[in-house]
Amino acid sequence: MAATIYYDGECPFCTRYVSLLRLRDTVGDVALVNLRDDAAQAAALTAEGYDLDQGMVVDLDGKRVGGADATHLLATLSTKSGVFNRINRAAFSLPALSGLIYPVLRSGRWFTLFLMGRTTINDTDATVANRQRIFALLFALFSLFHVFNYLFEYGRWPVSADMVVLFVSALLLLLRPASPRLLFLLILVSTISTVIQAPANSNHTMLRSMFLIGYWLSFIYAMARARPVADVFANAVLAGRGALLVMYFYGIFHKINTGFLDPEVSCAAALWDQMLPPLSWIQSVYMDYAAIYGTFIVEGLLIIALLVPRTRHIGMVGGICFHVLLSFSNFAAYISFTTLTISMHVLFLSATQIDRINGSADMAWLTARAQTWTNKLAFLMLLFGGGMFMMFRDFNIASLCLLPTVIAVCTLVMRHGRLTAADPAPSHTRAALVIGGFVTLLYFVNGAMPYAGLKTAQTVNMFSNLRLEGGVSNHLVFSDPPGGYVQDVVIPTAWGETETPEVITDPVFGVVYYELLAELDRNPDLRVSFERNGQVYDNVSAADLRNEIDATLHHPLVRKYFHFINVILPQPQPCA
Repeated sequence: MAATIYYDGECPFCTRYVSLLRLRDTVGDVALVNLRDDAAQAAALTAEGYDLDQGMVVDLDGKRVGGADATHLLATLSTKSGVFNRINRAAFSLPALSGLIYPVLRSGRWFTLFLMGRTTINDTDATVANRQRIFALLFALFSLFHVFNYLFEYGRWPVSADMVVLFVSALLLLLRPASPRLLFLLILVSTISTVIQAPANSNHTMLRSMFLIGYWLSFIYAMARARPVADVFANAVLAGRGALLVMYFYGIFHKINTGFLDPEVSCAAALWDQMLPPLSWIQSVYMDYAAIYGTFIVEGLLIIALLVPRTRHIGMVGGICFHVLLSFSNFAAYISFTTLTISMHVLFLSATQIDRINGSADMAWLTARAQTWTNKLAFLMLLFGGGMFMMFRDFNIASLCLLPTVIAVCTLVMRHGRLTAADPAPSHTRAALVIGGFVTLLYFVNGAMPYAGLKTAQTVNMFSNLRLEGGVSNHLVFSDPPGGYVQDVVIPTAWGETETPEVITDPVFGVVYYELLAELDRNPDLRVSFERNGQVYDNVSAADLRNEIDATLHHPLVRKYFHFINVILPQPQPCA
């Protein structure tokens, strides 16, 4: 007998496995072919239908098998001498057992190659770089402003370890945006930080979480099926697109209420009042109505533009400019949310359009300028200047630091991101469609939870004047107040000495009873007085309400994403 083993020479497991096998005692002549050094043979095997990323291929007297079948065949041919060969024979000589173990080992091989920075045989660095470079730059920029947002708007001092690691990871990705490992690192740290920092009321945290879920589903699929590393990003794109469209939908739907349509209390008018001059100088009741109804018109047009392929580049640029305009209001630190939405908008570029942007003279010019130390220093000054202005709570001025990036991105998209007749029809893998559909549905259900009375925080309800708690509904479509948790609102009257930054104690605010119980459970030493359904509870603690806490609250991990914003009691509801 004569055997030829075709294997991946850059895979340390494959190389070691082949070297440890003692086949010559049973087979005789054994030829080892490193497919990394023999492109012609790799192409020939691929043409025969073998996926070389699924494992080695064995040719025994002209009969070829690959993957799990190849490992099973080698196990039956190996000798029983040596510990390794005995274990290998025991594990893989039985087809059923081999079929169970092999996928796990294949996933481990893929993950090892990924961590070592080595591509799979069917992967290329150029493909990975072109698919993710623009997104990675913007997502890294968002992550930096996200850290600034937590430190300077929410006052999360002292700085937690996860925020430090997140900041460093984002800086590293800014330096090497084409690196899939650095994007993986930032996604990993972002996921850990999201869990640690929760619960948080910021809506951008939930939008980020949706993309994180899409990325991890795509990553796990690629690892389990030994797909090219480029597929990790490619199969997560639709998750980001779907989440952005859902955000725009609820950006309209939540605002269909009497509070948002009332210029006396509308958040649209409140945000406009704190715009950078000279925008804030334009004040009149007509401007208030323009800000209110302009929101519906703009966000509605953006949804349509993003869904229609020929107007998609206009939708991307329009959405980016719309969110940059919002960030010019000093009402809140919108800059982190704006940078996140910019990164989500560029996901609507197809692979062909991204390649065209990356290959354009404009991108080459920008890349060359970005390599100079003068421009690198200028970029860092803008970045940390934005952080400094956020520290002094000049959020609108901090947003000015984004303008060079925004202008560059919008110019590239408008000039090179439009659909052309030569562009191939967009296509997506089944994995991308399933992952994108799941994340989109998940985010849609999350946004609908206030109308079911299940939760109100992180439901895309930012600055919408929406009120659904305590038997009141100001929504014009869902005019009947929902039941559920939001029905039970208590009025705090006094708090103990323990600091409770997540709970507002102003008399014009109420708290959903579930959230009050959660706050007491998080702070066992806290004592609070409140009124509930006409009954006064004086100076109670978690110990006094332990039975209700145990019977009502979900697992602490669930509570991180199942919580409630404070209830503004006056009607019509003012912006807050």
